Amino acid sequence: MLSPGRLRCIIVDDEADARRLIEKYVQKVPFLELAGVAETATDALFLIRDLKPDIVFLDIEMPEMTGFELLKLLPSTRPAMIMITADPSYALEGYEHELTDYLLKPVSFERFLKAVNKVDGVRFQKHQPGNSDTARELVSSTKEAEDQVTDATFSGARNDFLLLKENKKLIKVAPGEIHFIEGMRDYLKLYWSEGVAVIHMTMSKIEEALPSEQFLRVNRSYIVNKKVIREIEGNEITTNSGRKIPIGVTYRANVLAALQKNRI
Repeated sequence: MLSPGRLRCIIVDDEADARRLIEKYVQKVPFLELAGVAETATDALFLIRDLKPDIVFLDIEMPEMTGFELLKLLPSTRPAMIMITADPSYALEGYEHELTDYLLKPVSFERFLKAVNKVDGVRFQKHQPGNSDTARELVSSTKEAEDQVTDATFSGARNDFLLLKENKKLIKVAPGEIHFIEGMRDYLKLYWSEGVAVIHMTMSKIEEALPSEQFLRVNRSYIVNKKVIREIEGNEITTNSGRKIPIGVTYRANVLAALQKNRI
């Protein structure tokens, strides 16, 4: 029998080790109680209907039915869904399904706490007057966790698209849509076909992810897509939109050599 006042949880994952880890985490949190475990999304569908849990920890890649396919079968008044997966490329689709949180395997206990606190952090703080340090930790900002997801998603991106976070939303950008990138200390301004996005990332990191045959680092603060270069005069590039971008002295030889390959 489930104890009153606790949040009832269901774990859905076809990997035994992954299920055991989340079970251990659930047992360590005073306001959580395990209601059931399922190895497939099909079994989970019936468990959710019968047990009416408060939280579902849901894997994505499972036999018979994926986690996302399960979400489509649930009513609008569904439990809080916390997705747990080893593949960061699912992050964008996860946000589109309005998940409570998105955790990457292997999940740390600290990250797990932050996720479950989103469901009922205020209630937990109220019922734990003698544990103020834990309460403050549980109701603290989730910025670190969000950065973890974004960084992992970005590093796992393939050349067909990049998954970047702007403020609290994720944007899916194909490299071909990017015109140029301007560095501003720890932030980047990404000029692309949809406008301008400001993201928290370094120039070196985004340069590693972009296809080198398509993009040029023209100075310390700019990366330019070759296709938007209209002309070069002296040490200055003019883009198709008329933007003037300086070529750094130490970058000039590499820029000219890269463009020379396309010379007719």
